Amino acid sequence: FADFDNDGDQDVFEQMGGNYPGDRCHDALYQNPGFGNHWITVKLIGVESNRAGVGARIRVDVIEDGRPRTIYKHVNSGGSFGANPLRQMIGLGKATRIERVEILWPATRRTQSSTEVPLDQAIEIVEGQGRVALKEL
Repeated sequence: FADFDNDGDQDVFEQMGGNYPGDRCHDALYQNPGFGNHWITVKLIGVESNRAGVGARIRVDVIEDGRPRTIYKHVNSGGSFGANPLRQMIGLGKATRIERVEILWPATRRTQSSTEVPLDQAIEIVEGQGRVALKEL
């Protein structure tokens, strides 16, 4: 799963071929049409922790239908026979606002919070820096 077309929803790429040279299996990309839900993409850059932020925990507090909701994400590199992108795609549903994004860094066990984060945006968070950088996808 990854957002191959950078439109805020997760697409699916399946590698079917490659078992042996010349096999007739083709890879497949399934594009998600999206359903109008909100999202945020988070790229972590570790300074004391590892560079990719593997092992970090992300907490996103949002307001949805006038009520608070919390979404959690654990940064990992994937599982057996596959891998995940290190850029974290977090679905926010019908949220109207992000209240806070909080990172628990793996090496130091310190938390880092940001409060002025827009919906439907890619952001970059550097360990130990107080601000969030908006990024183009």
